[in-house]
Amino acid sequence: MGTKLSAYPYRIFVKRLNRRGYSCVVYDYPRQVVLGGDMNLWRRLFSDITADAQKRIKTYEEYGVTHFYSYGVSMGTLFANMLARSTPEISHVILNLTYGDVARNTWTFKGVKKAKLSLISQGIDEETLRRSITYLDPIFNAAGLNGKKVMLHLARHDHIFPYEQTKHTKYAFEASNLDMVYLENKYLDHLPAATKNLLSVKSIDRFYSS
Repeated sequence: MGTKLSAYPYRIFVKRLNRRGYSCVVYDYPRQVVLGGDMNLWRRLFSDITADAQKRIKTYEEYGVTHFYSYGVSMGTLFANMLARSTPEISHVILNLTYGDVARNTWTFKGVKKAKLSLISQGIDEETLRRSITYLDPIFNAAGLNGKKVMLHLARHDHIFPYEQTKHTKYAFEASNLDMVYLENKYLDHLPAATKNLLSVKSIDRFYSS
């Protein structure tokens, strides 16, 4: 959200993957898309990105490409998760610091307070939001990742996605018997932990090659 591809560490991430033979398609979107609190726009954004990625995959297959993966960081894990669930060609997905309960996070994290206030002004409370966005909630949709290989990163000291919330995503994935690699950072906060994971390209390569 609101990240320029030219900015570190995303530029390094893409370059390192390129050196290992991967081609990357990166999706980004303005902060106002989220902070505006327009749930119809949210659904359309997810739908449009999924449709675009699937169209690209069909084109790449015509050129002989046979392996497809998704990778999401922070809020982007919602896109990576949904894309993997809805796209048979994607075999592996990496969720680099994902949510627990998305509605609870929206209601408690100060960084998206504008979105919360916008929702309240529309007469939408936390429970209404929760029912309206089940299509992107990682816990509700855990079983949808069956048949995929999943790498899940969480951080114990994450102040943006509190571990008390995100650990329930891990439990839901385990209860769904997903083919999962779980990696937990016990020391770093959200941004440094996400960056460390993002730049661990050897680990990413090993996972995608498994």
